[in-house]
Amino acid sequence: MASNRKQSPQRAAARGATSGQGPRRLGNQAPPPARSAGAQRRADRARRSSSSKRIGWIAVAAVVIVAVVLVAVTLSGSSKPKTSTSANGVATGQDPALASAAYVDAVTTIPTSVYNSIGTAGQPVPFTVTKGQPALTRGGKPLFLYEGAEYCPYCAMMRYAMVAALSRFGTWSHLHQTTSGSSDGNVPTFTFYRSAYSSPYLTFQSYESLDRQEPTPAPLETIPGWATKLYTKYDGSETTGAAAAPFNASGSAGIPFLDLGNKYVSAGDPAAFSSLWPAGGPLHNGGPGRLAIAQGIRNPTTATGQYVHGALFVAQANYLSAGICSLTGNKPAAVCSSPGVKAAAKAIAQAKPVA
Repeated sequence: MASNRKQSPQRAAARGATSGQGPRRLGNQAPPPARSAGAQRRADRARRSSSSKRIGWIAVAAVVIVAVVLVAVTLSGSSKPKTSTSANGVATGQDPALASAAYVDAVTTIPTSVYNSIGTAGQPVPFTVTKGQPALTRGGKPLFLYEGAEYCPYCAMMRYAMVAALSRFGTWSHLHQTTSGSSDGNVPTFTFYRSAYSSPYLTFQSYESLDRQEPTPAPLETIPGWATKLYTKYDGSETTGAAAAPFNASGSAGIPFLDLGNKYVSAGDPAAFSSLWPAGGPLHNGGPGRLAIAQGIRNPTTATGQYVHGALFVAQANYLSAGICSLTGNKPAAVCSSPGVKAAAKAIAQAKPVA
């Protein structure tokens, strides 16, 4: 695998927080302490009196309380619990905001001329090329599997490339936005949680296991067993963080995990990303702003584009596009025959397949 993984252990709890361990963090940080069992329990209900009179009054009070709650919910217009919000307006709980049209358009309408002029930007192939593996499909189409989490800075950066690449093969709807954890760079990004994607060429399945709350991210989506098996086979151990040889030669397992049809498997964290999100990096603590980052990716030769390393994201999108094209029979031709994608495909063809 070409990428240089910069991740700490505790992968297991980042896949649904069901193991009791703290969530796996990215960067050189210790995992946050586990929650105490007592903190999760509500206070015990008072014992009911044996007096029928007392039971009667309790019943009356309960009816009154229920009525009051129903009225309050009706007046509020929603029964959805509210979530805390950070200073920059990003939901820290379970309800990410819908991404603005300008933000989405900047990444999903990158001109073909930009893709072609960037090519691979001199970046190595970001995933392992496999051979002899069973095809991964869903609904009669090749499946692109993503596993990540909202607090994760490498996931935050890779989503830009994924949104851009997949927009060339289908349509996004209801894309939401978030920011990586406050102790993981505060990188503005999209989230696939509550988002949707459709394509006539492939199926995209995403799982955001945890949100960005601090100090302990909360579960968002439970990763099913079939996806966990793929992660274990191609990426590594949840419990020890050990890499899965021979497919993952980076030395450690972690998120984001990408699997394109079982033909290309990746840690999803190119080495060049490692300098973008820590303190002093161009995306740290919001960088030049959410929309400016997206516009810098769309126009990588501008001052902002150069500052945020927009060419790197475009190159990753070309690599992902080339991988998808090899699964779809080079459809659509307008994408798969473009010089930028062909440059990425040429680099992939030179990689040694792993069985």
